Amino acid sequence: MKFLVNDKELAKFLISGIDLIDLCKDIELDERSTAEAIQFIIEKKSHHKFHLKKFKYKFKEKIWRGVSKDLADYRRRVLQVIDGYRSNQFVLVHKHIDYFLEKLGEQTVIDRYMASSAEYFIKTVGVQLDDSGEMVRRKYFKDVNEDCLMRNTVGNENLLLEKIDNRLPFWFIDSGYTNFIEPNKKWHRLVRNHLHFNTEFSAPADRLKNFPSFPRPWRKDGKTILIIEPGPFAAGIFHVEARTWSQQITKELKRYTDRPIEIREKVNKKQRTSLYEQLMQGDYYCTVSINSNSAVESVWAGIPAITLDKHVSNPVTRNRLDQINDLYYGPLGDWLAWLSYCQFTFDELMDGTAVNLIKRYHGV
Repeated sequence: MKFLVNDKELAKFLISGIDLIDLCKDIELDERSTAEAIQFIIEKKSHHKFHLKKFKYKFKEKIWRGVSKDLADYRRRVLQVIDGYRSNQFVLVHKHIDYFLEKLGEQTVIDRYMASSAEYFIKTVGVQLDDSGEMVRRKYFKDVNEDCLMRNTVGNENLLLEKIDNRLPFWFIDSGYTNFIEPNKKWHRLVRNHLHFNTEFSAPADRLKNFPSFPRPWRKDGKTILIIEPGPFAAGIFHVEARTWSQQITKELKRYTDRPIEIREKVNKKQRTSLYEQLMQGDYYCTVSINSNSAVESVWAGIPAITLDKHVSNPVTRNRLDQINDLYYGPLGDWLAWLSYCQFTFDELMDGTAVNLIKRYHGV
């Protein structure tokens, strides 16, 4: 198997080797909270009712909290400096990655990366999947028939098209399904031979605790159908014309319903507003998408969805436009349990939990 490392991952490895001790040596430890705890004890000790045996555990805890707070503040300031420096250096190294790899030796860098303890998506997950696999830069991977691990759609569009169309083996890492209700893209997915999980199984309920909230009850009084336009890549994967897809869907829907129809256009991420907030605030009867995590957001908002191709939402959505008047309003419990086994945290990907669960429950 080939591990298709992108330039961002290599750049992060390179900047991780920069010695930052000198950068942080002038950051001083502020002992303010510790001093306040000591002063509190001194003042209490001078009181005429003071008894050491009575107060010693309280004083110990007071000092411990003060020291812990000062150390946490120091650590935060150090990490802030380090993260700022690395962010700036990452932009430089990533922009000129070919230059750095040429000077350092591309294969030397890759070999050192593979031999290091650094943990990141392609390197760490790849070794778990195949400990004899080989890491190569993504742009040099040519044999579409060979099994591989890749991350994200950007830069992998043509390869993914070939893999899916010809049913060729690959592993794929991308964002998870419920990041819209949590910050910092907590969840990720690791899928075999497709972009999404779409074969439901009876999953245990133990991972349900990972959801900070659950879907709202089904809303059955909405008026408007929201068509969620696919981006160019999604359109390419499913062989539709992105510019005319919404119009074609609108035309077909009008054969079955006279409900008002609204189109949410696919725009740049920087310009894009929150779909989930739009769904929560709008008066929607259902959503229609081709293959999109927007269907999960729709279900979470209590709005039925129609998903027109393979997706993790298939078990709790309709999958044809002629079902527009027969939407899914059924139970979600079994699906939620299964969904919890279709996304994983960074730590679960790094420590092997994700791979073990996928092999055990997804049968791959």
